[in-house]
Amino acid sequence: MVTLRTLAENDIPAVAALFGRVYPEHRWASQATCESYFREILFDNPWRDLQLPSWVAEENGRIAGFQAVMPRPMRFRGRPIRAAVSCQLMVDPDKRHSLTALQLAKACIAGPQDLTLADGANDLSRRIWIGLGGTAPLPYNLHWIRPLRPARYMLSLLEERAAFPLPLTLSARPLGALADVLAARLHPNRFLREQPKLTEDALDPATMLEHLPDVMNGCALQPAYDTHSLAWLLQQAALKTRHGTLRARAVRNGKLQLIGWYLYYVRAGGISEVVQIAARNGSYELVLQRLLADAWRHGALAVRGRLDPRHAAELSDRHCWLRRESPYTLVHSRSADVMAAIHQGDAFLSRLEGEWWLRFQGG
Repeated sequence: MVTLRTLAENDIPAVAALFGRVYPEHRWASQATCESYFREILFDNPWRDLQLPSWVAEENGRIAGFQAVMPRPMRFRGRPIRAAVSCQLMVDPDKRHSLTALQLAKACIAGPQDLTLADGANDLSRRIWIGLGGTAPLPYNLHWIRPLRPARYMLSLLEERAAFPLPLTLSARPLGALADVLAARLHPNRFLREQPKLTEDALDPATMLEHLPDVMNGCALQPAYDTHSLAWLLQQAALKTRHGTLRARAVRNGKLQLIGWYLYYVRAGGISEVVQIAARNGSYELVLQRLLADAWRHGALAVRGRLDPRHAAELSDRHCWLRRESPYTLVHSRSADVMAAIHQGDAFLSRLEGEWWLRFQGG
């Protein structure tokens, strides 16, 4: 019989071993490295809250399931609330047809938090959450993508989907690169269009913390940070190199006043993933344009991010395509006001606020 209990630090080796059985394709370089990461994230994070523990499912003295919970402080209409980020729900392959996943998800949602959030969920997790009264709000389940080198980007999609024999798509790469070069020269290159009144410099946690109230523009639901937690979070995000190199830039106007910033993973010859774009009122499109230009200069084929519902118009104006796709963003709250704010798009929920930045899968 499976029993649930809270995760203890001495469970980490068994949880890491379970990870290896569930995700053999994502094995870490060593068991010790995997255990170290689980321990740091679950027991040494700056928001640890003993009332919001992670959970294990145990059967016959062996851990058969695991649900990680990451506490995150937030503010709702000016008052502090507690959020719990659900992440890394996994069940032993031999128990996948049991109710273990449902039991773990239910334990996570039933905690004392005001909001439960996940943004790395697969379709099974989505169905479980909806069955437990959670939702997958459409505004935060739309992803945008902006091709920068359209020919090579389309070829990369064909390769990924194996639409044509691999030798054929590989032989087409030089032609795709040539087409993109010619397109950039024959038409005005909007990505290299200079904005002389704007400058950029490196973005640091202190600058972000100072200007967060300005760029959140009065959103009902907002993350709450301090110097230590924000620095730790950005350091962890920078280690997630499977997407490329994290690039964080502050954008300033002609008076050197900060108008916003962008954080994304630079990936030359691939898709660059956006972690966060933040801007003062009326400046989002300027910051977005700087991001696209920066990614183009660094050789990205396309830029992809999760929709911020407040800025759908600016993304559309910059010819970004919107699509509903996994991983899914899931929310659950016993507060009707919190749920209403999220469904209305009145929440500052970037990829830094959920589980997306975590690197349980080895980088």
